[in-house]
Amino acid sequence: MFVVSTIVLGCVLFLYTLWRIIWPLPLRWWWKLLLCIPLGLGAFRYPLLYRIFGGHFFRPACPMWVEMGCTWLFMGLMILLALLLVLELVFLLPGIIWRRNRQLQSARSAAFWLSLPVALCMAGWGMYQAFALPEVREITITLPQLKQPVRLALLSDLHADRYTQAGFFREVVKRTNALQADAVVITGDFEDGSLSELAPNLAPLQGLQSRWGTYAVHGNHDYFNGHHAWQHYLSSLGIRFLNNEHLLPGPGHIVLAGVTDPAAGRDNCLPPDVARAVAGAPADKPIVLLAHQPRIASVAAQHGVALQLSGHTHGGMVPGLRQLVARFNDGLVQGLYRRGELQIYVTNATGIWSGLPIRLFTPAEITLIHLVPSP
Repeated sequence: MFVVSTIVLGCVLFLYTLWRIIWPLPLRWWWKLLLCIPLGLGAFRYPLLYRIFGGHFFRPACPMWVEMGCTWLFMGLMILLALLLVLELVFLLPGIIWRRNRQLQSARSAAFWLSLPVALCMAGWGMYQAFALPEVREITITLPQLKQPVRLALLSDLHADRYTQAGFFREVVKRTNALQADAVVITGDFEDGSLSELAPNLAPLQGLQSRWGTYAVHGNHDYFNGHHAWQHYLSSLGIRFLNNEHLLPGPGHIVLAGVTDPAAGRDNCLPPDVARAVAGAPADKPIVLLAHQPRIASVAAQHGVALQLSGHTHGGMVPGLRQLVARFNDGLVQGLYRRGELQIYVTNATGIWSGLPIRLFTPAEITLIHLVPSP
């Protein structure tokens, strides 16, 4: 499905840009043909690099500069498509009324051509933001059954790979420790590669410090590259995984539960089971559930969960795409939501997936969550 959809999207990007931008240029045909080369590299970035270099469809085994260059072109074409569609609408009615007005036609052509450097600049800035260090974001959430305030530091979607290496995670650990949280919680997607390749990248996580420890669940990406080996390694760094289970951290002010991911079946692991995760939990304490994908909330709401913490969506990454991401996550993309008695916080994520490395107006975050009792 991914392969077919990326090829179809590539055809749309290539043909539409050729029609609207390259073909109308006042250049010789061979110049237009040369311009089709970077256009093709960008439009067909995923299948082309995979076909030439091998590796993984989203992580081709090519030099980093080749992958990032083609990714920049792809992102630029995506933004260009959005800009051109907006311009089509802007010039639609004036074009019908003043069809033969040369000034209007010149203005339209200039706007279309100007959109190309604008799109490429936006793509470059978005990729820079994608790999930038996360900001600290604080949010206060009221839990009715809570007796004492609790501070949780939330990380998610770390996506260690050859781009996001140990230096990045050392700084994440430093910023997280400075928050002096009661507990650190991580809602999955630790890595995008094998343990032998990427173990040193995540080694700095051993330095995470809090009063009650570090707790985590797995995300969908964690079941693609040897889940059991990765869990053993990450556990050796002091991370306690909650696989459809719960515990009372520290003095027991909250019940902390966690579920596996719907992708767990790929590695012969148990699917997410909220009922099992909260079974036997004290009825007088609020349940905080760690679940990588926000759509688990539809089940969590039926089992007395007070707060669900999730990632997976990366906040939608860019306007426009955010609305599409919402359709696949029950409308839960970014920030705090409420579904009946259940509250759900969806983080923008701490890292970025290099398969789609862009952020515009959606900064990465380390979230400090202040849980407070009802007044």
